[in-house]
Amino acid sequence: MKKSILNYLIIIIFAILWGIGQYPGFFFLRYFGLIPFLFIVLKRKHYLIETFIFGTIAYIFNFYWLFITFKESGKLPLIVSALIVLLLCIYYGLQYPLIALIFKKITRFNKKLFYLFPFIFAAVDFLYPKLFTHSIADSQIGFHYFVQFIDITGMSGLIIIIMLLNVGFYKLLEKLILKTKLGVFDFIFLIPFAVALFYGIIRVGYLTKKEKSLDTVYAAMIQGNITGRQKMDRSYFVVNLERYNKLTKEASDKYNPDFIIWPESVFNRGYDGTDESLQTLLFDDYPPLIMGITFWKSRGKSFSLSNSAFLVQERKVISRYDKRHLLIFGEYIPFEKTLPFLRYLTPLNYSMVPGITSSIFNVNDKVKACMSICFEDIFPDEIRQKVNEGSNLMINITNDSWYGKGLGPLHHSILARLRSIENRRSFYRCTATGLTTANDFTGKLIAQGEMWNAEIVEARLPLYEGRTVYSCIGELFSYLSIGITVLILLFMLVKRIYGKE
Repeated sequence: MKKSILNYLIIIIFAILWGIGQYPGFFFLRYFGLIPFLFIVLKRKHYLIETFIFGTIAYIFNFYWLFITFKESGKLPLIVSALIVLLLCIYYGLQYPLIALIFKKITRFNKKLFYLFPFIFAAVDFLYPKLFTHSIADSQIGFHYFVQFIDITGMSGLIIIIMLLNVGFYKLLEKLILKTKLGVFDFIFLIPFAVALFYGIIRVGYLTKKEKSLDTVYAAMIQGNITGRQKMDRSYFVVNLERYNKLTKEASDKYNPDFIIWPESVFNRGYDGTDESLQTLLFDDYPPLIMGITFWKSRGKSFSLSNSAFLVQERKVISRYDKRHLLIFGEYIPFEKTLPFLRYLTPLNYSMVPGITSSIFNVNDKVKACMSICFEDIFPDEIRQKVNEGSNLMINITNDSWYGKGLGPLHHSILARLRSIENRRSFYRCTATGLTTANDFTGKLIAQGEMWNAEIVEARLPLYEGRTVYSCIGELFSYLSIGITVLILLFMLVKRIYGKE
């Protein structure tokens, strides 16, 4: 009994360490943190239960901050908020016994297939339905040179290399414990990591030199520090309007930027698309302005709403982008006509409609900005497609105030920087309450605002036109991992059917 309790205590400790590895400051834990998981799968009888516990606890340390979102922003009871987060962690934690089951079956079939674990992990990670697009490699943003490899492979490439490090160190540790002689081939697993690191050093050096010959753009982002809940309060409309105009006027006079950016859906009132309505929102003629606002469009006796970004010059609309990837229960109610009771699960009165407009804003002769709104910047393939429309700059406008004072804004900011590296586009990311950031096309932060502070965040960024390998091939390495895993499983099935095992 005591031994069993001790075993589970050890599992919990290593699960916590693996969960902490999600944060950039502890990126190195990813390189060996899954060794206990491999031991459980290969050596323990109840490996499915134990890997489930491992995965769930790790995700608790990834998602605990969502409790603040549900409790403070959602105003849900403490127990309900905690239960939602726990259920979410359980759902995500189920990936680990699934990976364990596949890996166990394959290694039982043939022990030499042990080194296929990285591809199995990458395949399940890619296919598993997720509410939030992320990966175990996100923390590598903390290792500037290593993370550069994603402009070739995307995040799946880093996952494969990280998992290869784990299986390699596991085998080394096993041989040391068994006092088995080590050979040169026992260290081959380090080669992909060394190649990726060397590539990153060379790539950053090249891009740093290249940057000196590139055109640049200078923009100012307005972080008004008005929360989403405050915007829903009609009494805040005038305060909101005056604050954004005051900061925009200050940015225009003080910095004379090429353009100015406002965050997502600044006002709680819908804009009807007329010049008259726009002029009531803008007090002066500013430099070109990208503003986020709810667009109200009349359709005879009905109307539609969209979460939109507008490019405004001389107080007239030049371009519009409507958000394509809407947030379930935040911007639309699924099956609302068939299941009308679902409306009670959200404060929404109306569902928004997804956009079909181009994401490219031609701000001036040199800037072709790819727009994304809210969490659209966390989806690698979607951002890749937007960039492939022909942009040389990425802009995201968002409202992360719903995360409260948790770590949500940091996670969101990290994911945005990863998209920037994958596609080699400098990135302005303007938020309502923080983190408002600007980074170059190597993911390096150039400017960052403070959390929960009304301020102007200005930065000059380089404009890069070249396409990356990832921009061209997309998630090829993910599909390769899926193909390898499926082929092995099919081969095992055929052998079993024909009794040739």
